[in-house]
Amino acid sequence: MTDAVEIIELSKKYGYFWALKSLSLRIRRGESVAVLGPNGAGKTTLMKIVATHIQPSTGTVKIFGKNAFKNGGKTRQQIGFVTHESFLYGELTIEENLLFYARLFSIDPESFQDKIASLNLRRWYRTPAKRLSYGLRKRADIIRALIHDPGLILLDELFAGLDKETCGLLTDYLREQREKALLISSHSIVWARKLCDRGIFLNKGEIAQDTRF
Repeated sequence: MTDAVEIIELSKKYGYFWALKSLSLRIRRGESVAVLGPNGAGKTTLMKIVATHIQPSTGTVKIFGKNAFKNGGKTRQQIGFVTHESFLYGELTIEENLLFYARLFSIDPESFQDKIASLNLRRWYRTPAKRLSYGLRKRADIIRALIHDPGLILLDELFAGLDKETCGLLTDYLREQREKALLISSHSIVWARKLCDRGIFLNKGEIAQDTRF
C-alpha cells in the first residue's frame, strides 16, 4: 500500500534564504505526525507545499502515490487543509458556509451534521462567521476542511491562540479520525503529544529529530 505522503529531497528557497533543505519524509496512511520547531524553522512552508499551495524549488511530493503538482485538482480533493487564516466567508453563517462547500463537492448536507454536534457548534450554526470567536471559527473551519472526507488532513499551527478547552475538544475529535493521515504543525509539544504518534523536529529547514511519541 502506498504512503499517504512521500516527500523526497524537498527544498524551498526565498531569495537567498533556504526555508527547507533537502527534506525527505514519509507518512503512512492512518499515521498522525506533528511538525515542531521554532519560528522560521520551515513548518508553515512545508505545510503549504504538501497542500500544493506553493511550489517547491526542488524535490518531489507524492500524495497517495501520485505527484502532487502533476495531479493538480485530484490531489487537492484528497486533502483537507486548515491554516491560521480562516477559509470561511465572514458575512455567511456557519450553516451557509458549510452548505457552500458541500455544494462544491456535491456533498449531502446531512453527512456533516454529526461533525456539527461533535464540535459543539449547533448553538452558533446560524451565526455569521465574522461574529464568532477565534476558537469557534477554528472548529467550523475544521468541519469545512473535512466536509469532503479527505484521506489527508493538514492543520497548520492547530493549537495557536486556542484555550485549553478548545484544544482538548479538537484533540479528542481528531483522534477519532484514525483512518486518515494527519499532519499538523505546532509550537505546543504538549498538545502534539496528545494527538500525534510521531514528532518531526525542524531546525533551519532541516529535520533535526524524528521520534515516536
